[in-house]
Amino acid sequence: MISEISRILAAFRPCFTREAAFKWFAVVVFGFIVRIDNCGVSSFVRWLSMKPSLYTALLSFFRASSWHLQDILQRWWQIVLDRCPLPTLDGRLLLAGDGIKISKEAEKMPAVKKLHQESDNSGKAPYVYGHHWGVIGIMAGWVKKNLLYPPLCRTA
Repeated sequence: MISEISRILAAFRPCFTREAAFKWFAVVVFGFIVRIDNCGVSSFVRWLSMKPSLYTALLSFFRASSWHLQDILQRWWQIVLDRCPLPTLDGRLLLAGDGIKISKEAEKMPAVKKLHQESDNSGKAPYVYGHHWGVIGIMAGWVKKNLLYPPLCRTA
């Protein structure tokens, strides 16, 4: 499995203008794979047993100008299309979508919006303030095992 992950990661190398940024990208991907808690970059440092002094260097990766998120997303989409069989329904690719609304106490936070709350419970307010995350994924895989690859994830 590690060799397959390494091959997939190597396909992202053209997205980075600097070798160091690509190596930090690999660290971040493995950090997402092995961490159990959701404490941000400090989770990566903790679960990968990195030196605490590398925390700021890892943070700098996310602000680096040597890569662009759009290039990485485009490359991920291409990797999924190239490496995985894509089931079709009436000649069309099978997509799936889902979303989640996460309520926030404050109204004046970045990306916090007034969201309509669908509920049959009359005790709940019809609107909440919060973040709305949406994901569109493409079904890919083999007959016995299909996976949903999320090439697109945005906040609304």
